[in-house]
Amino acid sequence: MALYPRSIQDRFAATVADMLRRLRVLESRTACIDSGFPLAALPAVIDPAYTSGDPSVLINGATTLSGPYQHVAAYTPVASDAVLVLPVGATQTYVILGKLT
Repeated sequence: MALYPRSIQDRFAATVADMLRRLRVLESRTACIDSGFPLAALPAVIDPAYTSGDPSVLINGATTLSGPYQHVAAYTPVASDAVLVLPVGATQTYVILGKLT
């Protein structure tokens, strides 16, 4: 008994299904890149009016405050400190890593 290849329609359907599966995986892996949200650590300045709690910051020389953002436990925020903020995944928020010297 001879074995024949599957029909062209079956092979095409299988190829398209595989491509769609691979595209879904790729989209899930690149969601944060496609969001337009930065992926690298950025310089920022703690709000000059900061007194306590989670501080707001001026990110990368911006003129408007953003936040408030949480900070790592090893750093105690102080008004007007130059700090480094790190984006947190696809959540479109930052964590303050610490003071820049």
